[in-house]
Order: sequence, then structure tokens, then C-alpha cells
Amino acid sequence: MQSKKSRGIQSLFSCLVVNSILLTLLFFMARQILTVLRQWVTPFLVAENSSVTAEARSAFAGLSQLIVETDQYLAPVVFGLGIIFTLVLWLVLRYQGRRLLLQSEQEKASTISTVSRCAPEETTGARPSQTSSPQAQQPPQASPQSAVQMLAILQREGRLIDFLREDLHPYSDDQIGAAVRSIHQGCQAALQEHLDLRPIFEEAEGADVPVPANFDPKAIRLTGNVSGNPPFKGTLRHHGWRVVRIDLPQLTTLQEKEWILAPAEVEIAE
Repeated sequence: MQSKKSRGIQSLFSCLVVNSILLTLLFFMARQILTVLRQWVTPFLVAENSSVTAEARSAFAGLSQLIVETDQYLAPVVFGLGIIFTLVLWLVLRYQGRRLLLQSEQEKASTISTVSRCAPEETTGARPSQTSSPQAQQPPQASPQSAVQMLAILQREGRLIDFLREDLHPYSDDQIGAAVRSIHQGCQAALQEHLDLRPIFEEAEGADVPVPANFDPKAIRLTGNVSGNPPFKGTLRHHGWRVVRIDLPQLTTLQEKEWILAPAEVEIAE
């Protein structure tokens, strides 16, 4: 960054020096021309020169005044416009220089990229690549089919999705309690039919349980003041659940865009 700034200052200084020399030459040439014009006009303004009419003498007087005013403002105009022209020229040259430099760097990067791509082919010849592609190394993504099936079963048996999506604010606690009973019965029957669940800890909640040194962090989550290394001993706040059997219907087709949890029901009147 510092080198680019110094190069920009050097280029501006070079433009100023060159244009200053040219402007100085232009200024002295203009002064010389004005001096010659003043010497040519002066004899026509002499009162004794009877060969010049009054109208011509008035015209020469106006020309002489114009020469005087031009000589008065010549320096500010020439050098002021010269400085403006120098700055504009410097900005144009700097923009073009950056553009050419960027184009050169892009061409260089493209050449290096082409050489790097061709180098392995030249060295290995026709031998197949020993490394697999990143896509081949990635494990296949798990299908959400099982989760959607389980939600669909809970919706079908206990209307669980309808209950969770319902706004409960307008209902009283008694109304909610009566609705929850039927939802609980349907969802419980669905779980018992398709899943076998076992608690991770058989002890009752609130009991003291040991946590072995080689415990599974996915099965046991430690809370509270956890410090040091296992084994630990703590109070069981929830016994946890694990699935020991899952039995879902086998689907013959796999949906990719939309997953239907429950079909819409439309009653047709006769």
C-alpha cells in the first residue's frame, strides 16, 4: 500500500514538472506575441498620424486595450488552466495504469492456473487418480422419511400436529385438559405400536445415580457444577429415553419435494 502511494506521488510530481516546463514556454511565447502586437498597434494611435481616420484610431485603441488586459490576466489563466489540465491528465494516466496492471495480473493468474491444471496430467500420464472427489468422501445424508412417517402416525392416531398448531389462548384450562386426554391416548397407542422405549436410568427421578468414567455424552447430559474428570455422582433429574425397537411401514415411493403428514379431508355432500 505504501509503495502504491509513493508511486502515485511520483507520477503526479513528474506530470507537474513536465507540464510546468511546457506552460512556461507557452507563457513566454504568448507574451512575445502580445509585445509584437503592441508595437504594431502603437504607431496607429499617435495623434500626428493623419493617415489614420478617427474610426480606425478608435478600433486600434480598443485592440490596444484588449492587448493590455490580456497581458494582465495571461499568467493566471495559463498557469491555472495548466494545473487543472495536469491533474486531469494525471488521473487519466493513473486509471489507465491501474487497469493495465489489473489486466496483466489476471492474465498471469490465468496462466498459472492453466499450468497447475496441466501439470498433474503430464506427470501421471494415463494412470487413474488415487484420490477420490470430495463428493465421494461425504457420507450420504439421512432421509427424513422415518421422521415424517412418525409424525404422520402421531397425527393420524392422536391429532398431535393439529394440537401443536392450535392457538390455545381462547380456550380455558378445562377445555384444554379434556382435549389433551384424547390426544394423549391416541399418541400413546401409536408409540406402543411402532416403538419400544426404555429409560436410560431405571432409578426414579430425584435419586442419586453414578456416572461412569466411560459414559456416552449422547446418552447422558451433565448439568450443574461440572468440574474435574469422571466418574461423577449426581441427582437424576430425568431418566431419559432410548429406542430399542422401531417398526414403521415400508414406503414404496420416496418423495423429494413435499412430505404429506396428513391428507386433507373433504366431505362430499350428495
